[in-house]
Amino acid sequence: MHEPAHTSKSKWIAIKLTLFISLGLAAAIGGVYFAGRSGSDPEVYGNDFNVYYHASREVIAGRDPYQNSISEWTPYLYPPLLVELLIPLALLPLTLAAYIWFLISAFSVIATGAMCARMIPESRAPRWFVAAGAMIIVFRFVFDNFNLGQVNAIVTALAVAHVFLYVRGKRFWSALAFAIAVSIKLTPAILLVYHIAKLRMRYAIACIVLVGAITALSFLPMGTSAPIAFSEFANRTLRNEQGYNLADSGNQSLRGALARLTTTVTDETRDNSRIVLSGSTALLSIAFLAAAVWGATRARDEMSAVAPFFCCAVLLSPLSWKAHFIILILPLAQLSSAILNAPRTRRRLIAATLVAAFVLFNLTSPSVIGLGAAEWSDAHSLVFAGGLLVFIASVGTALMQKFGKQPGVC
Repeated sequence: MHEPAHTSKSKWIAIKLTLFISLGLAAAIGGVYFAGRSGSDPEVYGNDFNVYYHASREVIAGRDPYQNSISEWTPYLYPPLLVELLIPLALLPLTLAAYIWFLISAFSVIATGAMCARMIPESRAPRWFVAAGAMIIVFRFVFDNFNLGQVNAIVTALAVAHVFLYVRGKRFWSALAFAIAVSIKLTPAILLVYHIAKLRMRYAIACIVLVGAITALSFLPMGTSAPIAFSEFANRTLRNEQGYNLADSGNQSLRGALARLTTTVTDETRDNSRIVLSGSTALLSIAFLAAAVWGATRARDEMSAVAPFFCCAVLLSPLSWKAHFIILILPLAQLSSAILNAPRTRRRLIAATLVAAFVLFNLTSPSVIGLGAAEWSDAHSLVFAGGLLVFIASVGTALMQKFGKQPGVC
């Protein structure tokens, strides 16, 4: 006999409530550990939150966030909006501020999963279960963001909120989420190409204007020093005058992979591995974007159409550390959903992609295979390879929606 519908619904509500309480307790307890990673001395680098905290205190003192750094190799690299938003936390002791920062990051991850679940088309499995599966695939990167105190979880939540709100017709709030995301970290700007590909010209222009306005306002408090601060930001971050070696094994972007393949002793002498854009990178980036545009114009639903651009945000950035790959939650959720509705052959290919991504993302961690093997994996761009597989599968899924058979049709 089947259970009454109201009994079944009550069970699902109880399961969700238990999960919510468990996540809340885990966040509250885990925050103590992750906040401790920042230490207690604002002038000593513990993780990246220390950099944001220090830069925010510089703004409170009337200076710009680029003048002084904790150390030579830990400068503040983003537009000033982030540290201005963090001023309330910078007024608190470092340990308490770091704890609140962790809670904000943890909430951002949960919100990202919830929004992805709401956007997933109807499937034969609960949507939250599908979204949870996607987050498990990037579990290492979620943990890395918490451990390193980075801002990527918040930027990912804002980028996903941009799509989520657009789907629900809340265009202003969608554009505002996008503008804040880009004004914190530039990489989500790739989503402008997505909207242009969908011929949403007026909306794309509105997003550009809003980004420009928010970014300009973020420099405005610096008064007459604003042009100097902007120049310092552009030189340090956009032109890489900070001097980061893009061939470093930690950089799992397309630029990093190509730099490791092509760098020689002579190249190092000429600092070619520190040049943001090479000729081969530019050509391949155009090819990536062309494929993403092709998929976007053929996909039937918003999530499938935008997924390849989320991949491009991390793959095409000149500098993508492994923790940045948290932004792949949306495309992984989209693929996890597609696997339940695709024909058998395609289902196997998507499943193989998800398994390969999980292995390449998580089992290459030094905690799993040791430091030496992890460094070999990074030097051979295995995390980048996992992201590339997700990108190819996302484009392929979008194209098959248009040209392949309908789900469930033999």
